[in-house]
Amino acid sequence: MILPMKDTYRVIGRVVLAASLLYPSSFLSAFAAITNLPDLGDESIAVISPAQERKLGEELMRQSRQTLAFMNDPEISDYIQSLGQRLVANSDNPQKDFRFFVINNPTINAFAVPGGFIGVHTGLILASQNEAELASVMAHETAHITQRHIPRLIAESQRTNLPAMAAILAGILLASSGHQGGEAAIALTSAAVAQKGINYTRSFEEEADRIGMQILAQSGFDPRAMPAFFEQMQNLNRLNDTSLPEFLRTHPVTTNRIADSRNRAEKFIVRQAPDSSDFQHVRAKIRALAPGNVDEITRGFRDNLTQGKYLNAEAERYGYVVALLRARQIPTARAEVQKLLAKQPNKISYRILEAETEMAAEKYPQALATYADIYAKAPTSAPLMRYYVSALLTIGKHQQAKDLLNTALQQRPEDPELYRMLAQASDGIGDKYAAHKAMGEHYYLSGSPRAAIEQFQLAGRYAGDNFYLQSSLEARITTIKEEMAVYQKK
Repeated sequence: MILPMKDTYRVIGRVVLAASLLYPSSFLSAFAAITNLPDLGDESIAVISPAQERKLGEELMRQSRQTLAFMNDPEISDYIQSLGQRLVANSDNPQKDFRFFVINNPTINAFAVPGGFIGVHTGLILASQNEAELASVMAHETAHITQRHIPRLIAESQRTNLPAMAAILAGILLASSGHQGGEAAIALTSAAVAQKGINYTRSFEEEADRIGMQILAQSGFDPRAMPAFFEQMQNLNRLNDTSLPEFLRTHPVTTNRIADSRNRAEKFIVRQAPDSSDFQHVRAKIRALAPGNVDEITRGFRDNLTQGKYLNAEAERYGYVVALLRARQIPTARAEVQKLLAKQPNKISYRILEAETEMAAEKYPQALATYADIYAKAPTSAPLMRYYVSALLTIGKHQQAKDLLNTALQQRPEDPELYRMLAQASDGIGDKYAAHKAMGEHYYLSGSPRAAIEQFQLAGRYAGDNFYLQSSLEARITTIKEEMAVYQKK
């Protein structure tokens, strides 16, 4: 049967609550940091509908913004979303709405959240030796979603007692978040329960490998990248005695699993597609934005260019310019940007660097002229929109920024950063109602429902006697309060 939405959340929540009676506080704190789900109790649950699964995923995403370091760089985010959509288009559910996002975390991992949300760590992007390896992990996670592994797990609870189900579900959801302890959480129950949980998750991994490899091949990537990545992880494990790679904590790799994936890959036609330029540029940008001494990072790029230590010269120079701007070495950055533009004068990422260099130098007319020129040629570029709006807000052109943001939000209504910028733009032109309303949406999407309600209430003070505006705000507040009531019930 399919339960009503509210009842479904309570069922899942009570499974998690039951886990609190079985596991130590370290496990609970890590799990609570990701989910804060409602209680779960009715073990007769059979399945969650796709709409319910999506709703659960959206709540998990809002909560995770409180604890995970989401990468806010628009170009890195856009690349991962584009690569993900390429894979989804060749899956068995190409119509499903997926959201791929990047977590700024040096560990090597990726994870799937119910409803079509897939997170990729920056550490995974850097550890992938080629684009096909990165795509292989993303295809694997895509298969977890298209095969509805979490709903199938919950359906299994019909044949599993409540404490056992609590162990399995809580452990898998924890593991999916990228936090340590998921597999260990399952093992904390009795031997029989632990074995059942591990077998069930292994079956999911095997299916995700098989389906993921099909997605990978149909998307034009070499299927052999999947076993190659598994072998790389296994080698890292052998070389590091003190710290298990995060990927292996959530995706255990065995010799049999590598052999199975390699045998499966041999059945596909060999594809030796070169890495995309975007893949190399994104990797360089992640390195340029990494924590650490900025001067040392800059020096590293300069030395690589001097000594020819790079796979893609333009990508290495691109990362060099990003690091130079961080280090406020503006004249050198300007000179290096011109070298990039001499090679590809119309590449959007290079033109953005050109404009950002002038913004850093406070040469605002030149920067805005560059942005206006790029926008006229590429009005649908999401990264360009973000940079252009940021420049407009810096200079105080709030109305123009607001107009662009209203267009951007039609395409990406789930982006909390766009709402924050909209609040700033609205406040700049004196529209307090719109400013508080936009800030309310920012807080809501960022996992702070109480702060969101406060902003909507403040917006009401500026709505006057406008019945439509007041009604809209009241309806929004009511919806959020109802969601809070569901997730707070124990």
